[in-house]
Amino acid sequence: MQRFTKLLVASLVVLLLWSPNSFAVGLGVFVDGSEGSGEAEWDSEFDSWDIDSKTGAVGFVLDTSPTDESVFNYRLNVGFARQELEDENNVELKSNGIYAENIFGFAFIKKENFRWWAGPLVRVGYYSGDTGTVRTGTNTYRVDLDYAEFGIGAVTGLNFKAGNVVLSPSVGFRISGYAGEGEIRDEFGTFTDDIEAHSTNAFANFSVMF
Repeated sequence: MQRFTKLLVASLVVLLLWSPNSFAVGLGVFVDGSEGSGEAEWDSEFDSWDIDSKTGAVGFVLDTSPTDESVFNYRLNVGFARQELEDENNVELKSNGIYAENIFGFAFIKKENFRWWAGPLVRVGYYSGDTGTVRTGTNTYRVDLDYAEFGIGAVTGLNFKAGNVVLSPSVGFRISGYAGEGEIRDEFGTFTDDIEAHSTNAFANFSVMF
């Protein structure tokens, strides 16, 4: 986790040191929200259970062609996310994480002040969180979980040049797989188990680039 975090922080520093005018790219910030559903399963159990997924994020964005006549643009989103996974018994896992999302866009309309683009995305992330204390009848337990994310999807967006800034709303979907290790603590003691999950999420993103 520490090595992954250091790599992303170093990437952010490099992005902030770049000059948008010199490299013909856009740099800025974004907000992102998504909702979806999927399934999760402990390694020691044979049954999976349904989950609802909800994520909110803020972060930094780089786009190689925010408003020009290039057909291709590469966009990098590096975000800090708050994620909630809720199971069918209304038990919520709340976690914080960091992720990098690579978007490969192809323009349908490409003008100096306007661009409509679409393309695939690839996402990697790392999260850590817990359920808090959960009470089921007379029993209580708590789950602490660290997990990684790998996702793919598709996105389409619009870029509008407004003075010295570029406004860029986009929407799409992500199919994400999660894998990690949980520590479960109850009145009988503490034990660990591996967990796997997947979810399909629709999202909306709004970026401002300079």
